[in-house]
Amino acid sequence: MEIVFSINNNAEIMVMPTAPEFEIAEAQGNDTFQGLTVNIRMIGNKELRTMSLSSFFPSKRYPWMSPYADVNPQAYIDFFKSIKTQRIPARIVISDNNDREVLNMAVSIDNFTYKYRKNGDVDYTLDTTEYVFVKSGGING
Repeated sequence: MEIVFSINNNAEIMVMPTAPEFEIAEAQGNDTFQGLTVNIRMIGNKELRTMSLSSFFPSKRYPWMSPYADVNPQAYIDFFKSIKTQRIPARIVISDNNDREVLNMAVSIDNFTYKYRKNGDVDYTLDTTEYVFVKSGGING
């Protein structure tokens, strides 16, 4: 599995060094209203997907790492901090082991936490929310 983050139409790309654990939540904005004799369920709009990734940025090359990944944890930290500072969306593309695209989604970075280990590796958690590009005349994803 390969996970790639990019910004500004692939002007800058970061290949994640490991396939982190990740979870995608796809909520629906449903509501229940009380009627006189029965409750009524209203199916709402699809909400924005959220995704949380957790793993670590290695400080040395491990045999199981993506060959395209950086071995400088600070490069990843700077990349994600820059996205937040610039207030721009990123794109995440996840491919399976057969190079089939599993997910391709623009996201905002909501929370980025990281912790340095004694060996130089950096544990991280990255929380994102789907970002929908709004253009005049409609919405594009």
